Amino acid sequence: MKINAGALTSLLYGNNMERVVKDSVTDIKKLDIPSDSAVIINMNTVNGYFREGAICTPRLEKAAPKILKVNQHFSDSYKIFFIDRHEMQSPELSDYPVHCTSERERQVIAPLREYATKSNTFFKNSTNAFLTRKYAKWLSANAKNINAFIITGGMSDISVLQFALTQKAYFNNINRSNVKIAVIANATQTYDSPTHAGDLMHNFALYNMFLNGIIIANI
Repeated sequence: MKINAGALTSLLYGNNMERVVKDSVTDIKKLDIPSDSAVIINMNTVNGYFREGAICTPRLEKAAPKILKVNQHFSDSYKIFFIDRHEMQSPELSDYPVHCTSERERQVIAPLREYATKSNTFFKNSTNAFLTRKYAKWLSANAKNINAFIITGGMSDISVLQFALTQKAYFNNINRSNVKIAVIANATQTYDSPTHAGDLMHNFALYNMFLNGIIIANI
């Protein structure tokens, strides 16, 4: 039996998921996170998600000023830019529309370009950025000095969700409970389509992350 978007929303929100998400959001500035021990994760903040191409969405474009504000607020924090870099044979392109196969689509959006460098750009070929080899090496070398990961970008229910949950599980596995993983709710978004209700999926992703010990914040 097929369930339409309205019925699905009713089922998922039947347990007050929307209220749980709303009540869980805190102001990132109130968390007193030292800038010099935090890392800002800019997930897929490129033209192919924000400006042009098969998967770009105006929902992310509207979040761009908040993403910039996060990077400005944590001015002394290390910045990481995870960027999709696909070839036409990439298996992911059989599951999603063709995206980020051109240099133009892989380019960081203009407001954030000043923060992106060769050393802090991590190209990825799957939805889960945590699996990127360059990032694995970086994390191994720097994890001991990091007390917070602040995550922005898109898509909130795909790459952001997968990275946040995996990064949290990584620290759980090594018994480090003092590392904050925070997703900035108004600095991340997802897309709309006939089979993908953006508001519903965005809220469900935030709800899922909250249940797994990830801080949900705004800026």
